Amino acid sequence: MEIYAQILVSGFSLGSFYALIALGFSLIFGVTRAFNLAHGELIILSGYLAYAFWKFSGLSPYWSIPVCLLVMPGAALLLNLLVRRLKAPFELNSLVVTFGLALFLQNSMLFLFSADYRLIQPETVHFFQVPGLPVNLTENQLMLLLLSLAATAAVHGVLHGTFLGKALRAAIQDRQAALLAGINVGRIGMIAFALGGMLIGLAGPLYAQTMYLHPAAGLEATLLAIVITIFAGVGSTRGILAGGWLLGVAESLAAFVLGAGWRELVSALLLISLLVFRPQGIVLKSGT
Repeated sequence: MEIYAQILVSGFSLGSFYALIALGFSLIFGVTRAFNLAHGELIILSGYLAYAFWKFSGLSPYWSIPVCLLVMPGAALLLNLLVRRLKAPFELNSLVVTFGLALFLQNSMLFLFSADYRLIQPETVHFFQVPGLPVNLTENQLMLLLLSLAATAAVHGVLHGTFLGKALRAAIQDRQAALLAGINVGRIGMIAFALGGMLIGLAGPLYAQTMYLHPAAGLEATLLAIVITIFAGVGSTRGILAGGWLLGVAESLAAFVLGAGWRELVSALLLISLLVFRPQGIVLKSGT
């Protein structure tokens, strides 16, 4: 039983991080209808920025998070300026343009950082006992869980506790009705990109400590974001968190029982099953 408790806790930690990856994608797509295929590449770029900061400063990698939180919203706003110029059909054109941007970022990172696999590895690994459970978490797993949950809770609080959040949710649910209500949808779209950029800025340093960085790694992060958004329904923070946990626990169990090579297959089967049996998403009401 102890080993399964360890797997579950590790799965929830990984799943919380998956939810963080998906949250920025879902927020941007929900408000602007821009299907950002470069989402994963921006996370990897943030991870490389954190890796470079850690390598050259010698400080804890968590000190790179404020730097990434300042830089990545700017990158996201530049992307917003690009997609705002697109004509109809907007969704299709945003997909094509961001796919081209993803290829550009991949090749740029290949030129700047080479194809070598990189990982932020602390010199010493600290373990923490989970109260009441025979489970240990590494410092990285604990920070992954706490920061991801804190970011998700903060976004949920903004969406449901502020006037800005009401405007964002209105734009997610019906852009035309939001316009008729006097909401500046263009400005709300910029805010959504900025918030998404902050989430990307947080996800990058955590990714660099959890998974290997390489120029092509963004594809997996983008697919994770798309899959969990499908799980949850657009704009549902609770659904995204539930989807992340479901995927994280399923992958952890699959890696333990079947081997690490089965992780992607289990994720694909889980997605197909949910699309067939629960196409409306995990949470019935979008935006909750």
